[in-house]
Amino acid sequence: MICLLLLLIISGILFVPNLKGSGTPASRHAASPFSQTATSDPAVPALSPTPSVTPTPLFFDDFIENSADWALSGQNDTSGYLRTMVNNQLVLPDTNHQILIESLPTNTTFSDFSLTVTFTFLKGDENDSVGLYLRGDSNLDHDYRIDIFGDNRFAIKKELLNPDKTVQTNILKGQTPSSLLLPNNQVNTLTVMMKGPFMVLAINGTIVASLIDADYARGQIALFVNNGSTSDGVSASFSSVRVDPAPNQLPGFPAYPPTPTVTPQN
Repeated sequence: MICLLLLLIISGILFVPNLKGSGTPASRHAASPFSQTATSDPAVPALSPTPSVTPTPLFFDDFIENSADWALSGQNDTSGYLRTMVNNQLVLPDTNHQILIESLPTNTTFSDFSLTVTFTFLKGDENDSVGLYLRGDSNLDHDYRIDIFGDNRFAIKKELLNPDKTVQTNILKGQTPSSLLLPNNQVNTLTVMMKGPFMVLAINGTIVASLIDADYARGQIALFVNNGSTSDGVSASFSSVRVDPAPNQLPGFPAYPPTPTVTPQN
């Protein structure tokens, strides 16, 4: 009888269920603010998580009461270009089949930076665009330029003047359709990071292009709308512009400037 009792107690101990669950909790990594589209190119790592301490911006405006002193149009302007501020947004309509440019209202020129712009394409067709000039000279004769077209394509260009003063435009990326771009009358966000010769472009949080070009190192930043030849006008609104220092290293690229190597001396 005693032996049978001991056997029952031992069996109960051996078959007590594990109530705490097995293994350790799955490891978690901080979410990156950007993902990346799949391409045939080598994988580019996602951006580093946003630092807990927000850096002081090099420039910021959310268009409240024109506190930054943007160059707005007069009340009786009939040029076909308009620069207005409505409901805390900078609105740029253009009906003369040319480019309407609005430079950032600062004397600062920018070299290495991270630029984030929120905008809404209000009106335009496949030949109209809204976008950014980057590292441009004073007349925007030499610059990088990003176009977002009315049919949800994007392009990255490099502009320069030929010896005869005609404009030359080199396509660095595009014109590429992107399902990441939301249709007209919806808010989109562009982020452009430039550091040395490296450039990374993200649309609504996803990296869509990375490239290398060393021709222009510093210059102005400007917003624009471009009315093409096939519509009666283009219009876009901007709700915020922020320029921060560039991160220490852009995703998919080596550190810049590169760390010097020390050759041991014999």
